[in-house]
Amino acid sequence: MQRALRLLWSEEFDGPAGAAPDGRHWNYDIGDGSEAGIPGWGNQEREWYLAEQARLSGNGELVITARRAGDDESYPAYYGTNAEWVSAKLTTKNKVEVLYGRIEARVHIPRGAGTWPAFWMLGNNLDTDTWPQCGEIDILEVRGRDTSNLVATLHGPSYFGDDGCSAEWRPPVDMSEGFHTFAVEWLPERVTWFFDDHAYSVKTRADVTEGDWVFDHPFYVIVNLAMGGGFTGDIDPDLAQAHMTIDHIRVFSIDGVGEAIIKI
Repeated sequence: MQRALRLLWSEEFDGPAGAAPDGRHWNYDIGDGSEAGIPGWGNQEREWYLAEQARLSGNGELVITARRAGDDESYPAYYGTNAEWVSAKLTTKNKVEVLYGRIEARVHIPRGAGTWPAFWMLGNNLDTDTWPQCGEIDILEVRGRDTSNLVATLHGPSYFGDDGCSAEWRPPVDMSEGFHTFAVEWLPERVTWFFDDHAYSVKTRADVTEGDWVFDHPFYVIVNLAMGGGFTGDIDPDLAQAHMTIDHIRVFSIDGVGEAIIKI
């Protein structure tokens, strides 16, 4: 069925090569999660996040680069030695929030065992209601060892972690071989996932424990390239670096439903 989309907010990543993305829209998580009380970001990840690992390409793209940490770098990782990898994680927390609508990103994901590119959202009440009560919408997650398998998940009070309300789908292409558009269309009663405008999964209130649908308040956007951890598994010992390239992120209303809350 045809629906009317109206652009509410976009990040096109325009700017000179090597510049940081627009600070009006983006924050950085730094470190390995220990400072936030969730070492390994709750997933046994092996990277240390740094702001400088996310830079504009000069061609209207954001490039997140994960690389092995150098011998001259010292990052005190939770696993008792220097962090093995550095990468970047960006969020729009307290800057741009979304309530319903279509949220999409055009992304070129990396290939390589242990890479974990993600485009996702968390509820803006994270600081008061914590996770998973705040809700989480995972729009794009791929295990780098299998770039023909796409994972879409909702996390909430009684369905989180390995028990999230999830679907896995195999598109007819290797997603690492070029740019693809990953999106959700989020409405009060359902979330629908899209790959290159093909709807491949729908979750509704009926798919979760009664009363535990927590997708009725604003969320903020996150993009990151994690390395290792329980979701993606061991990192290829021969892998030296990986890149996640984002052409754009856009938010639309759907038939008049949807809001982008710009806090700048």
